[in-house]
Amino acid sequence: MRAFVDPVGGIAGDMLVAALIDAGAPLDSVLAEVAKLGVTGWSARVETAWRGPFAATRFIVELDDPQHDHHHGHGHDHGHDHDHDDGGHSRRWADIRVLLEGSTLTEGVKRRALATFGVLAAAEGRVHGMPADAVSFHEVGAVDSIVDIVAASAALDLLGIDDIVVGPLPLGSGSVVAAHGRIPLPAPATVECLRGFLVEGSVARGETVTPTGAALVAALMRSGTMPAMRVVRAGTGAGTWDPASHPNVVRVILGDGDAGAVEEVIELRAEVDGLTGEAVPPLVDALFAAGAVDAYVTPVLMKKGRPGLLVTALCAPAESRAVGDALLRHGRTLGYRSTSCARVVLARRHESVATEFGEVRVKIGEREGTILHLAPEFEDCARHAAAASVPVVEVMAATLLAWSARGGGSYSR
Repeated sequence: MRAFVDPVGGIAGDMLVAALIDAGAPLDSVLAEVAKLGVTGWSARVETAWRGPFAATRFIVELDDPQHDHHHGHGHDHGHDHDHDDGGHSRRWADIRVLLEGSTLTEGVKRRALATFGVLAAAEGRVHGMPADAVSFHEVGAVDSIVDIVAASAALDLLGIDDIVVGPLPLGSGSVVAAHGRIPLPAPATVECLRGFLVEGSVARGETVTPTGAALVAALMRSGTMPAMRVVRAGTGAGTWDPASHPNVVRVILGDGDAGAVEEVIELRAEVDGLTGEAVPPLVDALFAAGAVDAYVTPVLMKKGRPGLLVTALCAPAESRAVGDALLRHGRTLGYRSTSCARVVLARRHESVATEFGEVRVKIGEREGTILHLAPEFEDCARHAAAASVPVVEVMAATLLAWSARGGGSYSR
C-alpha cells in the first residue's frame, strides 16, 4: 500500500495520526501499540472537527498534568520544546532510544519510531550545537512526542503502508514561545528536519509545520507529487488551530501502487575493507533507519588481494543525503558513489491472515490483478514462532496454507 500526504494546512504529529485513523487505522489497535511502552500520564481520544469545508478527525492526547497548556499551533505536539537536562524533568534522546529498543513494539513500528526520534534529536542537536544523544525533551513534550510518533508509526504499520510521498509543505511565519523564549517560525529544528524536501510559503501566520511533524516527514516520507496508484481510501486529520484563512487539515490518500510503476531512486555504493562481520547488521539497520528502501552487502576482492565488502543502498532522491551520511558514519568508508536510476515496482498491499499461531500479515505484489509475489511478513512469523517454540518456517508455511484456504486469489508462481 502506498500513500500520498497532502499537507493542505501543514502537518503535525497529531494531525497525521488523525488522518491515518480517519483512513481506517483502528484507534484501539493504535493505542494498544503505544501502551506497550509503559509510558503513563496520558490518555487519547478522537473527535470530529470542522475545518473550512472539511469534516475531519482530531486526535487528542490529554495529559494528567493539569498545569500543562498546549501551544496553539497546528498540532499539540511539542517537538520544539527541547533543552538541556533540567534535573529530572526531561527525557534525553538516549533514554527514549533505550525505551523504544527494549520495548515489545511491533518491529515495523519500532523501526519507524526510532528513525523519527533520531531525525528529531539530530536536528535539535545541530540547532543547539550538541550531540544528538544529549538532546533532552521536556517531560510533557516528551510524552506528547512519544505518543504522536509511536501512534503514527503504528497506524502506518496497521494500514500496511510502505511507501509515502508528501507534497510541498506550507511553512508559516511569525514566532512561538518555547523553552528558550520566543523563537522564529518555522522553528529551526523544523527547517533542519526538512533538508531536501519541497516547501512553500503559507498564508498562515503561525506554526503550520511542527518539528515532530517535520521529523515524521523526514524519517518516513519522500518529497514529490501524487504517485500513480489505484485509490482505495482517504482520511483527513484536523489540527488544533482553526484559522479563517485556510482549512487546517492534512489529507492522506491511500492506494495500491500502479503495476509496473517506475520510480526514480538513488543507488549508493561503497567498497569497505575495515568491517568485521558483526558490524554489518548495524550498518544495514542504520541505512534503513536513514531512509533506504533496500540495502545489501556483497563480498568482493579488492586491490592487493584484500577481501572486502561492497555496500549498496537504494533510496528516494530526498533521502540520499541522510542515507549517504549513514554509510559514511557506520561503513567506515572515506566516500561513496551515487547513481540515479529507475526502479520498476509492482502494485503492493498487505492482508492479515488468521493462523493457528495468530494474525500474520502477508505482503502481496500484483500486476493487472494477478498476484506475482506473496510473502508472509517475517517479523510476524518470528514473533509467533518464538511464542509457540516452533521453527519460523512452520509459521510461514501455516500462513500460506491459511491464505490459500480462504480463497486468497490467483497466484502466478
